Amino acid sequence: MCGLFAYAGSVNAVSILLDGLRSVEYRGYDSAGISVITESGSIETRKRGDHKASLNNLHSAVTDDQLFGLVGIGHTRWATHGVVNHANSHPHSSVDGSISIAHNGIIENFLDIRDELLDSGVELSSETDSEVIAHLAGNYLAAGHSLRDSLVKTVGHLKGNTVVIAVATSEPSKVVGLRLGNAGGIVVGKNEDSAFMASDTVALLSHTAEVVYLESGHVVEIERGSFRLFDFNGKSIEGKPVKTNQSFEAAQKGIYADFMSKEIAEQPEAIQGAIGGRVNLVSGELEMPEITLSANQIRSIDRVLITGMGTSLHAGMFGASMIESLARIPASAENSSELRYRNPVIGSNTLIIAVTQSGETADTLAAMEYASQQGSSQIVVLEQEGSQAARIADFALPIHAGQEIGVASTKTMIASMTTLLEVSIFLARVRSAIDADRVKQLVEQISTLPSLVASTLDRNGETSDVAKHLAKFTDLLYLGRGSQLPIALEGALKMKELAYIHAEGYPAGEMKHGVNALLGADMPTVVCAPNNHLYEKMLSN
Repeated sequence: MCGLFAYAGSVNAVSILLDGLRSVEYRGYDSAGISVITESGSIETRKRGDHKASLNNLHSAVTDDQLFGLVGIGHTRWATHGVVNHANSHPHSSVDGSISIAHNGIIENFLDIRDELLDSGVELSSETDSEVIAHLAGNYLAAGHSLRDSLVKTVGHLKGNTVVIAVATSEPSKVVGLRLGNAGGIVVGKNEDSAFMASDTVALLSHTAEVVYLESGHVVEIERGSFRLFDFNGKSIEGKPVKTNQSFEAAQKGIYADFMSKEIAEQPEAIQGAIGGRVNLVSGELEMPEITLSANQIRSIDRVLITGMGTSLHAGMFGASMIESLARIPASAENSSELRYRNPVIGSNTLIIAVTQSGETADTLAAMEYASQQGSSQIVVLEQEGSQAARIADFALPIHAGQEIGVASTKTMIASMTTLLEVSIFLARVRSAIDADRVKQLVEQISTLPSLVASTLDRNGETSDVAKHLAKFTDLLYLGRGSQLPIALEGALKMKELAYIHAEGYPAGEMKHGVNALLGADMPTVVCAPNNHLYEKMLSN
């Protein structure tokens, strides 16, 4: 959930960029930086990677050296490639300093591009995938292409969803932004003597009366008091202005009718947040720096018990399945309201994993308190790092999904599942249940998740047709097996929460034990059947 902000105008860009980044800091970040075109025409970059203090430290840095420029870009980052430090923070520049870029998204073929750049003699200064954009675009600039064309040609080399903003010394009055797929958005606005880009509408509320939302496959150029939109072929296009005379809440929704729709669309970003700082595509390794258990302590774990409520429980069921499959540790998931009251047997070698988005779910907190009294180690998977659950647990794993306002959980489900998958891989590797090659394979697969989810979201029209068909029914049955059972349960929960339609989730193999008596023309069945080893079995149901 990275934040972007860009400015081109008539006053010092530095303070406007910093204020813009502060307006999107609710998205969360561990690093921050800005680049400005100075009066001499060069690009000056200042950035800090030091968790929550980074914006304050960045402000001090640019104030101390009196940085000045009328055009610039800014970025707040959750680390997805490389550790949290200054070098890995955005913006990134080309070797010759001709371009500076800030990027949201994951470049799936980063390793191939990195190796090509290294073979050509380019020295990379960070561990990030984003830096390769600056070098590729810099090559096109050196060949005489415009900044806009250079970015379009560059993304032609990339696999994955990408949002990028950039400044170049060859066009010092401009900022160019580009969007491809679902890696977050770009909102554009202007007033009489300034123009802006941001990742969220809320960042532009104090600057402009209307905004335009950049679509996938479009590019925007901003200059003082104006902006122009193009497609990737260079054809000029008209944006659809949207008035900003709205509440903060309405602005947060952006182009979406409601927060849930917005948060569904943010799932690729939520996965990126959950990956942040843990997956290293360069080395093919996965690290969990938040978990400081020794290798011997991890090897002594004889059971994993995951607890949560509602959506968190379903994420936990998926996590238990992955832990057993990969780490080969007996694992189960249990409703917190049941766990807290049944006097369960929890030994000192039991690892407890609580899942709670808010970190304040009463039953989950009570279950965690009970587990603490038994002397077991505890991990909590959560969004709110300052919550009570984070204080009870030994180790807190933030999912970095960003603020979720919709009542029905969406992006926190997929971010929690991603985090639990990472825990599974981490435990498996320490216990030698899988080797380094298998870890690398899994890391590569995890890195493709944002793109896969974005591709699924692009099929929204198909799901709308299905929804219209199902709307006439009053009962629904969801079936799943293995890791798909919690998905079926979650689907039924969402149908009840949102459509107020009676829905039940069941193990597919259980349907012949009574459930089939309810089947008929008035009770459609939704089957979770991915193309895996259980596919034929699902067809038999």
